[in-house]
Amino acid sequence: MADILSQNEIDGLLRALTSGKDTAVAEEPVEEPSDEVRPYNFRTANKFSKEQIRMLHFIYENFAGRLGTFLSGTLRANCEAEVISVEEQTFLEFNNSLPTPAFLAMFTMPPLAGSSMLELSPGVSFEIISRLFGGKGQAEPETNKPFTDIEVAILHRIVQQMLGVMNDSWERITKVNAKLDRIETSSQFAQIVAANEPIVIITMNVRIGDVSDLVNLCVPHVAIQPIAKQLATATWYNERTANIDKDEMDISEINPRINHTEVTMHARFNDTEATILDVINLRVGDVIRVDHPANDDITVYVEHIPKFKAKIGAHGKRMAVLIGEVLEEELSDG
Repeated sequence: MADILSQNEIDGLLRALTSGKDTAVAEEPVEEPSDEVRPYNFRTANKFSKEQIRMLHFIYENFAGRLGTFLSGTLRANCEAEVISVEEQTFLEFNNSLPTPAFLAMFTMPPLAGSSMLELSPGVSFEIISRLFGGKGQAEPETNKPFTDIEVAILHRIVQQMLGVMNDSWERITKVNAKLDRIETSSQFAQIVAANEPIVIITMNVRIGDVSDLVNLCVPHVAIQPIAKQLATATWYNERTANIDKDEMDISEINPRINHTEVTMHARFNDTEATILDVINLRVGDVIRVDHPANDDITVYVEHIPKFKAKIGAHGKRMAVLIGEVLEEELSDG
């Protein structure tokens, strides 16, 4: 159907014909289609669900906190670790981004399948080595020199201890047994899965003293398949509730044992002062005048803690005390 001209458009055309000028008709802009078709490669489709990514973030946030404590105690320095990102990519992309040289630790973590990888950046690696050899660390550590055999051996031991920390971080999901498989210093020999295999990269920022650098953990998608159903938010919070119930159960079991624990009680007079000469000259039969009036209460101690005030007396042929007051224990502010 042809467009119908308005009266103003008709008048404009007549005036243009009368004056002999050409009139350009404004063309309406052509709207581009909103639904743009883009190529999609199903081989690189996201394999990790959002919930699995979230759960791995929880697990390795727990690991980061424990790692900071472990490094602080081992290196005798103020150390902190925090998770920066948890993202999915292919193993080829991660492998191409590795520095040279690199410290790469391949490890297994049953019941997870296959191998995973831990990458210590040169900055973190050489700072750990410097601290362990008694140094105070370097503000700008060398990052491009190759690792010596001694340095690799030192880091080998540290990584084994770090994997023990990782075992504790997974406890609320499942019990894992991380074991170091091998160490590589070149990315060419660090092929743990196929190049196009999807992996999740957990990037952590580790600060040791004044030095701050990255530590990466590579977990392939095939590795989490045996525990995929357990990587759910409900599992994390249910396990936390179960741990609280377990603590309460442990307390109920411990209380009866504590109630039957034997402690030592002893009654003491007020302290009496004497000179060393008086003590040396004491002989059998001498009488010591104590600084304790006969009408004053005596203090009864439970172990080393003053607990009762009592009166001195006798029960049958044995000395005894009569409890008269219970002393409240004062809590120290420290």
